[in-house]
Amino acid sequence: MFRKSEVRRPETGDRRSEIGAQKLTRNQQSATRHYWDWSLKPGAFTTILFILFSLTLSAQKKSETVVNIGTEKVSREEFEANYRKNNTNILDKKDVKSPEEYLDLYIKFKLKILEAEKLGYDTVRSYREELEGYRKDLAKPYLTDVSFNEEMVKTAYYRTQYERKASHLLIRVTPEASPADTLLAWNKINDLRNQIIAGADFNEMAAKYSEDPSAVQNRGLLGYFSAFQMVFPFEDMTYRTPVGQVSEIVRTRFGYHLIKVQDERLAAGEIKVAHIMKMFPKQASEETIANLKLKADSIWQEATSGADFAKLAKKYSDDKQLSNEEGVMNWFTPNNMVPQFAEAAFALKNDGDISPVIRTPYGWHIIKRLERKTTQPLEKLRPDLEAKIKQNPAISKHSDEAFDRKLRAEYQLKIDEPIFSRLIGSVSDSAIWKNINSDKKLNEKLLITFADQKLKVGAFIDFLQKQKFALIVNKAEAQLKEMLNKYINQELLAYENSQLEKKYPDFARLYQEYHDGILLFNISKDKIWDVATTDTTRLQNYFDHTTKKHYWGDRFKGFIIQAKDTETRSNVETLLNGKELSKQELIDLFNTKTENNIQVTDVAFEKGENPIVDYFIWGGAKPSGFDETTTFVHGKIVASEMKDLKDAWGLYSSDFQEQIEKEWVDSLLKKYPVSINQNVLKKIPVIE
Repeated sequence: MFRKSEVRRPETGDRRSEIGAQKLTRNQQSATRHYWDWSLKPGAFTTILFILFSLTLSAQKKSETVVNIGTEKVSREEFEANYRKNNTNILDKKDVKSPEEYLDLYIKFKLKILEAEKLGYDTVRSYREELEGYRKDLAKPYLTDVSFNEEMVKTAYYRTQYERKASHLLIRVTPEASPADTLLAWNKINDLRNQIIAGADFNEMAAKYSEDPSAVQNRGLLGYFSAFQMVFPFEDMTYRTPVGQVSEIVRTRFGYHLIKVQDERLAAGEIKVAHIMKMFPKQASEETIANLKLKADSIWQEATSGADFAKLAKKYSDDKQLSNEEGVMNWFTPNNMVPQFAEAAFALKNDGDISPVIRTPYGWHIIKRLERKTTQPLEKLRPDLEAKIKQNPAISKHSDEAFDRKLRAEYQLKIDEPIFSRLIGSVSDSAIWKNINSDKKLNEKLLITFADQKLKVGAFIDFLQKQKFALIVNKAEAQLKEMLNKYINQELLAYENSQLEKKYPDFARLYQEYHDGILLFNISKDKIWDVATTDTTRLQNYFDHTTKKHYWGDRFKGFIIQAKDTETRSNVETLLNGKELSKQELIDLFNTKTENNIQVTDVAFEKGENPIVDYFIWGGAKPSGFDETTTFVHGKIVASEMKDLKDAWGLYSSDFQEQIEKEWVDSLLKKYPVSINQNVLKKIPVIE
């Protein structure tokens, strides 16, 4: 399970705090994750949307048009690039789309983006701020001179292959702290380290003294992590400290840390599982949750007794979109799945192993391991490792000076030296400096040119004043030269930043992904997900008027009765043999204020949903530890009945969502007519 701690490294472009957060992957093939995401805020999982839809835009070239959507033309190059990108290296070949199949998804995607822009979603302040935050992070490695070596790549790869389990103890001190405060913090943590080395329990000391708020609950335990998941100085010290030992004191932007390295293991890698889910209805009561657990337990008994897991998933799983796929989910890592589910899945030792019934916030699950693979070869991971190294100045070497020199040469920067000398001369007297803006002729003179930029003296003076520049008359020339270099650097970086989309197709593509992904998430949330989960009136109306397709099989309906002893059981059976009584009537007859002689539970179970009912009614195996001398069932078998909305809330909500989306897309097709050039589409080769 992910444990919040202030040493976890924030995801690139994520405006969440440094303490880290679990990441979920939205995947249309999984109703499990599909439902989970409905309650999420738009900003939290935008990055994951790109994995779901993977419908990115590339730089357009003049070419044949494959499809017109409204007034927008989609070139063959753009569409084919996206088709190849999103259908290459797919683990399960049955998920690979033909160009025709992918075009249908692509059109729906483009329609939603067009509508979002039409409705002004891209002008909303929160959207602009979120997008700008992502752009700043994307731009960082493009706005400095970055160098790294093979040793850095191999070190990162090793740390990707092997996870370390560690605890930590934090004493806070900010980077801006005074020398006195810094020394005070260092002395404090040094004293704690001496106590731990002398034999004090690390986790007890962390719980007592650590200034990481999470230490109260986790006693400093961070669990397993690997490369790029923590701030780099913390990661580096963890891997440099032998397993079983306590680290030297290490400083990060949060303060001073001690690290106890507890274990190292091969990274979890990726896993593919099938699962059966009994989904919690919205606002489910504890009684409902308990009844669903009984059903899950019964299914688990069948699964572990040799029944076909795929057939059980088709028959019983509430994960509708996966039940037709025999419960099989896409590959996932521990970091892109709900923690409780991921922990149970990765705990399975062998292919074919089945987990106990486990609970997540969304339902009860039974998980079967299908396949697992560890870290991929270095050469396959190299591009990603190199990109992450470049983005982190704490690992690679970033030189702003070298980058400034590079830009000056590339854009042929020129300074008008006579004008600059004139400016220097004009500030030889401090009184004149105070009135420098009155020299309008000088202010209008060109001082700097580069690329298509022409910067005047007046702009430089504005820069000086915004910097609250304090002139020392006898040092004016040196001061102005230093400030001119700062001004040039600022303007060069701003210009280079504005040119990134033109110069670097990869940057343009990634930025467009963020742009479209945020829009897609926000408008889909408003138009589909929120409607399907919050508009209970519409959902009820949908249920009332739709063709019913979710039915119970034959069920036993009645009571499970547990008596305190065999005599009481006999008395209850004798009474029920002559007449039918309600649950309350039975309780009133046999229980007193001081003594409960019987417990009566209402049940309505299909075969395979409850082991006790299966034993008495369907001829199933006797449940482990079950006492049939004091417990029995009473009732009858009822033929197939329709499930009401409460019983099949998850299934009908999913159906309702599909209808909402279909109606919305149909309306968009009318608003933005689509015409496909079949001749061009046929030229696009199918990915094998």
